[in-house]
Amino acid sequence: MKKFALSAAVTMSFFALGLSHQSVAKVSVKQQITVGDEPSMAFLRKLHGKYPFDVKLFNSQSLTTRLKKLLGNRYQFMVSTWAVEVPIEIKNNIFAASGCEQHNCGATNFIIVYDFTKNNLSAGIREGDKVNTYSEDGSNSPRVLQWVNNY
Repeated sequence: MKKFALSAAVTMSFFALGLSHQSVAKVSVKQQITVGDEPSMAFLRKLHGKYPFDVKLFNSQSLTTRLKKLLGNRYQFMVSTWAVEVPIEIKNNIFAASGCEQHNCGATNFIIVYDFTKNNLSAGIREGDKVNTYSEDGSNSPRVLQWVNNY
């Protein structure tokens, strides 16, 4: 209800300023765009230093659509087990988010990597002694390989 009241107040203000209904519609649509709703992965650039949970990383349609396709049935395992996390890192045009299972980080952990230059999403899932890596283009992401070897 508050959202409607705010929209009505904004609309009335625009009419008072002499703006047309079309102008109001354009402004309203622009205001509704939020981080993660952009059609590309460019929104990830804004997340450096933030925690995946705080920015609701797994609510981003553009990211989750690609992750689900990449990971298949392992996507749900990752999302439901991901609990402890570190801030998102963006370095050398590479986005990296990592997390792990609460009270079991050494055995069950994850990484999501996006290469802005190659438009390639990669991921890794470690479950005990088993490590699986995934990449949209079939390549081995250096950042994912670093995670495999250093965890």
